[in-house]
Amino acid sequence: MLISPLSGGRLRLSFPASLLHHDLEQLRAEEIRPLLAAFESFRPHARPRLRLMLDATGATGLGLAPAAPWELRLREDFFSRYGPALLPVPASLETSRLYLALKLSTRYMDDGIREAAQELFNAPAFLASVSLSVLVYFAAWLAPEPFFSKAFAATLTVRLSLLVGLVELSRLGLACLRLYQEAEAAITPQELDAAAERFGKALGGTGLRVLVVVAGLGLPQVLPKVPEGGLWSLLSGMRHAPAGGSLLESIASVQVVADGSLMVTGLATGTSAVSLCGELAICAMMDDSGGSSGSAPKLSTRYGKPHTRQNPPHNETIEEELARREAAGHTDLRKNKPQQSASKADVRDREPVKGVGFRKPDVSSIRPDGVRHNTNYVSNPRDLQRELDAFESMIRADPKAIHELYLLVGTLVRRYVPPGVNFP
Repeated sequence: MLISPLSGGRLRLSFPASLLHHDLEQLRAEEIRPLLAAFESFRPHARPRLRLMLDATGATGLGLAPAAPWELRLREDFFSRYGPALLPVPASLETSRLYLALKLSTRYMDDGIREAAQELFNAPAFLASVSLSVLVYFAAWLAPEPFFSKAFAATLTVRLSLLVGLVELSRLGLACLRLYQEAEAAITPQELDAAAERFGKALGGTGLRVLVVVAGLGLPQVLPKVPEGGLWSLLSGMRHAPAGGSLLESIASVQVVADGSLMVTGLATGTSAVSLCGELAICAMMDDSGGSSGSAPKLSTRYGKPHTRQNPPHNETIEEELARREAAGHTDLRKNKPQQSASKADVRDREPVKGVGFRKPDVSSIRPDGVRHNTNYVSNPRDLQRELDAFESMIRADPKAIHELYLLVGTLVRRYVPPGVNFP
């Protein structure tokens, strides 16, 4: 792995292509039984039998019954650790298409993992946890450059990338998302089974191990019941890629960029690429351009030209926010462009401040509900009054839009939400 130090306490982690260890593609039932017992203890034994529900047309449908208390508690655990769901969460996971497709997929898995998978996927609490993993964690892979803003999910992404490789991790994420999309689109049992077959054949032993880890770490009360190192013991074959130590715990966000590397932010003050490499003991270090450490950092330009080359953290914050909004379904993503309304018409302040009638929001997009959302960032506190003036000017120009002003460190300074608009 290569580590490239960037400005603002950020690092770029690059992962060379590598072959997975053959042992990782095998998973015996004996290895997962302590974990399985822990999951079984989470859910009451008395439970209705899973069945495929049909509507009047014969299409597969979601169960109408509300979620059981144990499932609601499971959801709370997941959301508190991983962040809110990025895909719609069904009323009941146990009777959802995704849950049933996952259960059907085990019959199509490779011989080396089928028995273990069948035992795991017959445990309702585990299967509900995997379903939530798809809706909450793997849903981030819907974005062209997936972004993980919850500290726990960001740290886990780095650890898993070190353990199994970024390519393998992204392949699993996309397989999970394809299963979700195909299961939701299925209108017959045969179509649902076909989606399950494609997923089962795509999931290898390494992917199953990662599913176990992501699902299990969403339930902290399960972990103490699993002996000998907990869930990470399932990854014990990955001796050549240590999970990392205390420095990784300070990670605040991770973005998977198009070149196949990770952009890591939020490292603790004073953390350097040298100290991180020393802790991991598996990386080389270079600057972002491949030259000396004195070279200027490369700025992200996925959503437009650099905001300013003199302030890279400002530019990267804008790019990261636009990536989050794209993943949430926003459209008309605009970076440092003249202010527009939700109908994409240019808008101007009728009471210009110092002759400035138009503004350029750092971040602008249209939410799925059709409301324009503008955000600006203040890098230098000495510029705060100027930015507050601009904030009021933008409201006057478009009172039907949401407007926000943040300090670059993430502190909210001011927010305006139009009457009748729900936020967030």
